[in-house]
Amino acid sequence: MRGTTRSMTANNRRTLVTGATGFLGCHLVPALVKSGHDIAGTIEPGAPATTAGLQMFPADISTGEGLAAAFAGAGVVIHLAARNHLLKETAEDPLAEYRRVNVEGTRKVARAAAENGARLFIHISSVKAMGDETGDAPLEEDSPCRPGTPYGISKLESEEAAGSELSGSGTALVILRIPMVYGPGNKGNLPRMIRWANRGLPFPLFHPDNLRSMVYVGNVVHAVILAIQKATPGVSTFILKDLEDYSTRRLYAAICRELGKTPLFLPFPAWMAHLGGVISRDFRKVTSSFRVSSLKIEKELGFSPPFTLNQGIAETVRWYRCLVR
Repeated sequence: MRGTTRSMTANNRRTLVTGATGFLGCHLVPALVKSGHDIAGTIEPGAPATTAGLQMFPADISTGEGLAAAFAGAGVVIHLAARNHLLKETAEDPLAEYRRVNVEGTRKVARAAAENGARLFIHISSVKAMGDETGDAPLEEDSPCRPGTPYGISKLESEEAAGSELSGSGTALVILRIPMVYGPGNKGNLPRMIRWANRGLPFPLFHPDNLRSMVYVGNVVHAVILAIQKATPGVSTFILKDLEDYSTRRLYAAICRELGKTPLFLPFPAWMAHLGGVISRDFRKVTSSFRVSSLKIEKELGFSPPFTLNQGIAETVRWYRCLVR
């Protein structure tokens, strides 16, 4: 909160995770517990507390209801709760709905963190805050931000809201901008590719030489733990990704290999990617290029992704097989 400074008391030892039962939270919380953190989480009012043994606080981030109780004693806040990109949008005004949760919700969460003397606020953002196109060079943290979707606009504004609320508070802010995340529990495009491969279908290739930055969920967890250990005062923004970028051909081949299938591809002229009816717009994004750079977090925090593409795909396919049994 601008113009105020709250001292952290001896009781501010707990790590609070908003959205603790979501996709990222289900991977992050167990890792933090294993690392010796005293963890609490927030869940939407009325939602079941599915993480056994973890103290859960019902809280509505968009209204602020329940945040005071949840944030008492929190020294580190990891903000995961958000309205994420939807494959099938249902809101009449998507931007307003994204802003209600992602911008105003982040503002209230950051304010509660500052008022309760948290030393560190980690905000999980998205590379969509920077835009949807990268051109010839990968996007870096100081690249111009030109978000092209309601989701991307809301994530950029959420970063600004967190910075505004924490300015002058003594709470350090770390913003992690992440690209497409894959891993067990993710219900986005990668499981759709796995289903496609499991049926033995050839995958449509519109841009055979594309490269796309992605990140395995285990690498996100590793980066968050590093940020807790090595964050410095002030505001730090980092882009996070796997060590390599992947072509659609390589990604689909890795999936087929884990499924015991032969990878098949169906080349299409690039201009056909703009035609409807072949595959969905979101699915087509996987076949295009979008590259970002993680050199800053590698240099400043010593980040080195512990998981490779093959390891990440193997875990994801294993989860998928259990899901469809």
